[in-house]
Amino acid sequence: AALLVLWLGSGFFIVQEGQQAVITQFGRYKSTVNAGFNWRLPYPVQSHETVFVTQIRSVDVGSDRVVRTTGLRESAMLTADENIVEIKFAVQYRLSDARAYLFESRDPDAAVVSAAETSVREVVGKMRMDLALAEERDQIAPRVRQLMQTILDRYKVGIEVVGVNLQQGGVRPPEQVQAAFDDVLKAAQERERAKN
Repeated sequence: AALLVLWLGSGFFIVQEGQQAVITQFGRYKSTVNAGFNWRLPYPVQSHETVFVTQIRSVDVGSDRVVRTTGLRESAMLTADENIVEIKFAVQYRLSDARAYLFESRDPDAAVVSAAETSVREVVGKMRMDLALAEERDQIAPRVRQLMQTILDRYKVGIEVVGVNLQQGGVRPPEQVQAAFDDVLKAAQERERAKN
């Protein structure tokens, strides 16, 4: 009787504020519990895994590493007018569904990076280079966020995209043509000044 009481007592656990615990029964999802003092059937019948659901996580997308096959950086992408721009940004996200995060995807954090890269390539691929670098630059982040959320929801990853932030110098032409691009901008500014 004492051993049974000790075994049943081992099923008590505490979930901290900002966390959720996913309870599994024989390895299969049973329920999700919120913060507080909880009980489940002891191991090996049931077990639990806690995850932070309120914590904002962040991942950088678009590195300076050069891809050997193309000779361009990983952050390089093609625009609608067949020019190349480099984009670096950070994605902030949090968990919206602990069960989906743990059981629906093998690597949900990698899914965030893949969704971000896919989304930014689609958004920038529909823009002309001059618009991506100047006029529509501020619209890139909200479009990427919306498309990312659609992709992640479709795959049921259990992640909510909180924000997409372009980094300092986040959208720019490739280094090889930066000087030529600066000359074009200066010429356009001088033309406007002469016109005025």
